[in-house]
Amino acid sequence: MKTHFTLLVLLICFPFGDMWGQKPIELKNPSFEADEPSPNKVPTGWVNLGAADQTPPDIQPGFFQVIIPAQDGDAYVGLVVRENNTWEGVGQKLDRVLQKDSSYSFSLFLSRSNTLQSPTAETSELKRFNNPTVLKIWGFNTKTKEEELLADSQPVSHSKWVRYEFVLKPTLADFDELDLMAYYAPGFEQTNGNLLIDNCSAIETIEK
Repeated sequence: MKTHFTLLVLLICFPFGDMWGQKPIELKNPSFEADEPSPNKVPTGWVNLGAADQTPPDIQPGFFQVIIPAQDGDAYVGLVVRENNTWEGVGQKLDRVLQKDSSYSFSLFLSRSNTLQSPTAETSELKRFNNPTVLKIWGFNTKTKEEELLADSQPVSHSKWVRYEFVLKPTLADFDELDLMAYYAPGFEQTNGNLLIDNCSAIETIEK
């Protein structure tokens, strides 16, 4: 009886998630459903990481001739890269740090619109933003300002949703912010392109 009582106390004091591995890090608004689709609007729970003199990301679909249905729910975020050497991104503060020399699994769905057209900030001229891009995933430490490229995707040139899986392994520092940035695909430097993101997973520790 004493043995059974001791085991019961251990189970109460140390929940399964703490005994057999870290709980997943859940992102806020991971599928970008907290807002109605809107142009130039940063999704709730995320921050804008684009250039200050350029427009922020869009919550799609329905704007700038983007008509691809969401992979999950009714909305997703749309990022662009521009021929003027600027690009868009979103990030968010995590509830728990990504620890240096630990490994984490993370996935999301990526696509590209082949019909996106948008005016430029400089001239308001309507231009096509249809070239492939890549996703770059950065870790950022909000206290020390250290950052590290944790993963990047293959060029996204498809207009259907594809799930991309990544292993994130910080080697420089602990990071308490995860940033998702669009960037030029090789061979398409300083051209106009777009990247669509939906249905981000939780970040799960890969046990050693």
